[in-house]
Amino acid sequence: MSAEHFSDDQMPIRRGQGLRLSVTSSDADAPSPESGGETLRRGQGLRLSIHDPAAASPPSTLLRELIGAPQVIELSHGPLAYRAAGHGPPLILLHGWAASSRYWLITLADLSADFRVYALDLPGFGDSPALSEAGTVARQAQAVLEFADALGLTTFDINGHSYGAAVAVVLAASQPQRVRRLVITSLGAIGDEIERLIVALARAPLDLTLRLGYPWLNVIAPWVDLWRPLMTALLCVPPLPQMMAARFIENGLRERWMLQEGIVDLTKMDLRAHLMAVASVGDPQVFDAFRAVPQPTLLIGGAQDRIMPPDSLRAAAQTMRQPALALIEQCGHIPMIEQPDAYHTALRSFLVNEGMKSP
Repeated sequence: MSAEHFSDDQMPIRRGQGLRLSVTSSDADAPSPESGGETLRRGQGLRLSIHDPAAASPPSTLLRELIGAPQVIELSHGPLAYRAAGHGPPLILLHGWAASSRYWLITLADLSADFRVYALDLPGFGDSPALSEAGTVARQAQAVLEFADALGLTTFDINGHSYGAAVAVVLAASQPQRVRRLVITSLGAIGDEIERLIVALARAPLDLTLRLGYPWLNVIAPWVDLWRPLMTALLCVPPLPQMMAARFIENGLRERWMLQEGIVDLTKMDLRAHLMAVASVGDPQVFDAFRAVPQPTLLIGGAQDRIMPPDSLRAAAQTMRQPALALIEQCGHIPMIEQPDAYHTALRSFLVNEGMKSP
């Protein structure tokens, strides 16, 4: 195992046989009032074993219950679907692109002993209808906050995956009194400042086109819906599901039944939500939020992630105030279903142990 060399303000993370959790705090990282004076310090890390990904098991009783129809709550923009389980401090989970709350089924079951866990279908995904206006990252964050308000969640932890992590970061930055801890799963920063500026400039025409053309998307969306059953049937024909998952999954799925759920989520994704999620790549507001969040934050991802490589997580962490980083070996872009044991152990180490330090 080769060592990586960092300066004092960088975070050393080395790939091992399992997972290494590295926490850093420099003298410049003064704790914010919202964090209750917590200071995360650099340590030797936490190594976790990883179970054989080839081992498969049927869904537990709780998982079978959660797979069923989600709960629905009425918000100002319309209905929003979600799944909930457990008792304890509230934890909100946000899925990524082409996904839904079903991606969090194993997490819901695993963390239900420690938290009251809420997994949302963001507007336009899963069983939640799309927003009638442009669903920007900031607008999605507003919907999540409204969900928390509707359930009376004064404060909560939040964990977002990929696109959902961008929503979580923006929400955490705008609501430092409400969001206690932040987990960023499989999302990092793109390049350096110059590269980010180039991306921001390149996406500006797409941004403008989507905003101006959104009313037309509302018109054609029902016609696109007519094709969904056929698309689902075609994409479920082997080996298409395995081929589509190969870029995102490193060593196959431990819970193989999740592959079918993924195809259903992909075909249920609203065209408007899909386009707005694509347009969010390189959103300057997300990069600004990385710098602004005062909360203790865990960035976690797969060591073999080809969508958001480890270096992008390191780049994001170097801009943050109280970051901790974790890489899971033998894992791609979706750690909560690829390596659930290691992933959930890292979450508990961060959320539960760090939570004990809060006043």
